[in-house]
Amino acid sequence: MMQSKREVFLETLRGKKGQFTPVWFMRQAGRFLKKYRGLREKYDFLTLCKNKDLAARVTLLPKVLGVDALILFSDILIPLTAFGAELNYNDNTQPHVKLDLKNISYTGDLDKVSFVFDAIKTVREEEKDLALLGFAASPFTLLCYVFGGSEFSNLRTFMKNNEKEYFEIASKITDLTIYYLNKQLEAGCDAVQLFDTWAGVLSKDDYRRYVLPFVKEISKRVKPAIYFIKNSCHLNDFLKELDFDCFSIDWRSSLRGIHKITGKTVQGNLDNTVSLANRDVVEKETLKVLSKAKDIPHIFNLGHGILPQTDPDNIRFIVDLIHEKSSN
Repeated sequence: MMQSKREVFLETLRGKKGQFTPVWFMRQAGRFLKKYRGLREKYDFLTLCKNKDLAARVTLLPKVLGVDALILFSDILIPLTAFGAELNYNDNTQPHVKLDLKNISYTGDLDKVSFVFDAIKTVREEEKDLALLGFAASPFTLLCYVFGGSEFSNLRTFMKNNEKEYFEIASKITDLTIYYLNKQLEAGCDAVQLFDTWAGVLSKDDYRRYVLPFVKEISKRVKPAIYFIKNSCHLNDFLKELDFDCFSIDWRSSLRGIHKITGKTVQGNLDNTVSLANRDVVEKETLKVLSKAKDIPHIFNLGHGILPQTDPDNIRFIVDLIHEKSSN
């Protein structure tokens, strides 16, 4: 009996080999798609995020790529508005966050971001064959954008100069993140992904002290969930301490190695620049990733987001190739 794409994705996420290797891409609903660029000519970024119908529309755009899962169109900074943050986005620059960290408090009220859950419900009503993912950033990665600075130096300095205050802030953001992710699941998402994109800038000791306790708490209280960590070669041994269902990594780490460490499903990890290459290279490198993950539960993805200059036809080629070569 042929399984739906959603069923194959969820079976793989649970640690089993499905009828084929499921595939989706970080930033698959973004600037590389012509229809998305058309929408951005009409609407600013925050309007797309906050209007449930527009957010749902953008979320659904990657269906044309043949992917097995959709990820909600939103932004990792959105939940900060529950703390009263003001967000300002300018293309090609880091977003600006205005937030009084000394007076933040979280009371379980997510009314200010209800549009996120409304968008999820709208997508779920229209699309039932594909898996739907929600997401959030880890407290550390979220605070990287709040503090800014070259290589996020402002936050890294603050953590060490003001440990007590950092732990208090990170604890509040952890509570918010857990509730926010679980509300996405309640609204209709099949799973969620926690982005720890910038944790790799930390040393092992700093990751253990300033990041691991909070991520560990999220891993215990949000199910099912994927943990994405970039540039993590020196941190991978910590992953076995986390109770996520799947670990997503970039091209610097070994899929098989992560599976051996964690015993869990792995996601990734094609170098995102490969999708800019000619078809022969794309095919060779895609099959190389599939081969390395053979016989272990694997969700195909890039090691980071799709680059804006990527040809959508190359992405569709990758999807078709994966489905063809991985089918049992």
